[in-house]
Amino acid sequence: MKINSKVIKILSLAIVVAMIIPSFSFASGKVSKEETVYVNLDEKGAPIEKTSSIWLHSDTSLGKVKDKSTLKEIKNVKGEEEPKIDGDKIVWETDEKDIFYQGKSNKDLPIDVEVKYYLNEKEVEPKDIAGKSGKIKIKLEVKNKDSHVVSMKNGKQKTLYTPFVTVAVMNMPLDKFKNVNINSGKLVSDGNNQVITYVALPGVKESLDLDKDTIDIPNFLEVEADVTDFEMSPIVITTTSEIPEIDDISGTEDLDELIDGIEKIKEASEKLSEATGKLYEGQISLSGGIDELVNGVGKVNTGANDLRDGTKQLKDGVDASYKGSQEISKGAGDLAQGVSQLGEGVMKFGNGAVKFSENAKGFSNGASQVAKGVSQIPEKAKEMNDGMKYIADNTTKIQVGQEELTERLGDFTNVLGEIREGKELALKNAQTPEEVQELKKDIAIIDQIESEVKKAQSSSMKLNMGLKKVNKGQKEISAGIDELVKGEEISELQKASKKLTQGSEGLLVGANKLDENAKKIGGSTKQLSNGSKELSTGADKLTNGLGQLDNGAGQLYTGADALSKGTGELSNGGMKLKDGSNQLKDGAKELDEGMNKFHKEGISEISKRIDESDLDIDTIMDTKDELINLSKEYNSFTGASEEMESSVKFVMKTEQIKGEEEKEELDIENKEEEKGGFINWLKNLFKKEK
Repeated sequence: MKINSKVIKILSLAIVVAMIIPSFSFASGKVSKEETVYVNLDEKGAPIEKTSSIWLHSDTSLGKVKDKSTLKEIKNVKGEEEPKIDGDKIVWETDEKDIFYQGKSNKDLPIDVEVKYYLNEKEVEPKDIAGKSGKIKIKLEVKNKDSHVVSMKNGKQKTLYTPFVTVAVMNMPLDKFKNVNINSGKLVSDGNNQVITYVALPGVKESLDLDKDTIDIPNFLEVEADVTDFEMSPIVITTTSEIPEIDDISGTEDLDELIDGIEKIKEASEKLSEATGKLYEGQISLSGGIDELVNGVGKVNTGANDLRDGTKQLKDGVDASYKGSQEISKGAGDLAQGVSQLGEGVMKFGNGAVKFSENAKGFSNGASQVAKGVSQIPEKAKEMNDGMKYIADNTTKIQVGQEELTERLGDFTNVLGEIREGKELALKNAQTPEEVQELKKDIAIIDQIESEVKKAQSSSMKLNMGLKKVNKGQKEISAGIDELVKGEEISELQKASKKLTQGSEGLLVGANKLDENAKKIGGSTKQLSNGSKELSTGADKLTNGLGQLDNGAGQLYTGADALSKGTGELSNGGMKLKDGSNQLKDGAKELDEGMNKFHKEGISEISKRIDESDLDIDTIMDTKDELINLSKEYNSFTGASEEMESSVKFVMKTEQIKGEEEKEELDIENKEEEKGGFINWLKNLFKKEK
């Protein structure tokens, strides 16, 4: 069958992608050999030294292992085992599961790396560019040298290249390289450095006879930048030939099924295009219905808001009435209580009036006795005045005698002083201890007596002063009584006592009338009390009824408020539903337009071109199979035993460009690598960024 160039592009892309997605499987108990060739390159990409690092591994103890290798200077790098070497044959004996060894090789690499440097659009030598500034361009190209002339199934011969996947990594620090542009690969910045990753498939285009539009991977990397004080860290390049079998496109029969499938897709696409049109029409109708729903919900929401406002006013009115009835009930209760208290007061008042009348009689009798007593005041006042004068005269005499006593006590104190002086003089002239002891006793007694006399003298003086004050007061009382007897106060007092007698008689008449009227008030108060109690009972019933009505109005308002909020949320939801429906309508329109375009310009066009195909696809599928065979056959660089499952990859590193400083060499680490680690990383380079 023949197909045109666009179909070949699709198939070629599928082949390339499948080639760079590996799948490892090692048989249990079998020895695997993984070879990593570390290559030091000069600044332009020419090999300087090649070192292979070998990892022999098994799930069980290796025991005696027969290996094959052209390496020189072989050494065990992680154990004590020594190999037995006979030409290119190597024998290892160990109880371990792993053997790591290294060696040197002079064998040519299957690929060439070429790096060129340009400064201000002029090619320069790497050693001459260090420390320079300007417009820099670096061109890196990887060429596949491992070509094979293969006889195809159609009898023709074709030159094919062992498929190698090559990844190159450059680091360009931000402090030296600005405005970096690349023609292929990825450029990632971490804030300090700009890392360029480039993937190449050298020889694939030539093997598949692809033009430049079929697969968008240039056969070289070109980097341009503005550089200051140029220096270049090493470029790292990794290459592997590991690719999987492409089972999904294994022959002509599968391709026929693919073409048949495209026809079925075309039919399904037509139906799907019709369905998207109906979906768009249905969505338009749904959108119109949702508009009507939103309008209706809006009206319901408006009514619910009015209902909520009305119930709020009802609730406020009932609440005010309820509070007013509470005040009425309280006032009626207070009135009943007041009337009751009034009744008690009236009763007490009546009783008080009776007592007042009785007391008024007693007061009248007392007033008569007062008047009688007032008439006797002048005579009694004269007798009292005579007695007071007598007392005052005698007090004067006592006071004079007290003064004399005070003076005598002073004289006695002086005499005691003279006696003590005599005793003290005798004490000074005493001859015997007995005489001294006796005189001291006499002096101590004198001191004691003198102290008591002085106390008595002090008390006498105080008593004398008190008597003077008492006597003065007595004389003033006597003088006042004289004035009382002589003055007009007694006459006025007698007149007042007569008026008191007359007033008490009038008080007695009024008290009798008060007692009579108090009894009448008591009957009226009883009727008022009964009426106020009935009023209080009615007010309580009114308040209870309004309380129940108030609770009902509150519940009604709560329900109306909840209804209003619910309709509000429903209205908001309806608006969101409307917006979503409009978006869905727009999306359905875009889906319908896109599906029509996909059907007309995509599926139908592919189907049309397949029908018009004019190329023989058998050669393409045959080429694919041969490339896979070449990939499987290239499983070692320096050799491997046929009993082993082997693989190989190359890690190359150019020398840095940095003045006259010591050149950095490629570090070789020997460690167990996770199977597929490099390839998994490589796969991520092809993942579409989100």
